[in-house]
Amino acid sequence: MRTTLIRLRKHLRTALQIQKDVIAYNVAALHFIRRKNDSERIVQFYEEGIGEEGMKANIAVDKKRKRINLEA
Repeated sequence: MRTTLIRLRKHLRTALQIQKDVIAYNVAALHFIRRKNDSERIVQFYEEGIGEEGMKANIAVDKKRKRINLEA
């Protein structure tokens, strides 16, 4: 019985290690996809935004921020 349990334990350890490797690979791929998606969304945000001319116009206006008091 002991020899059977030892073989079973070895088999389980190798099977679990394979599963851990697969999961780690998939998690790494998901992190890569998330970073790529975030960078594409940021680029898209700036491309659709006010643009370089709009930014220069906002800087040239030289307005100070207005404070708004909110009442509850």
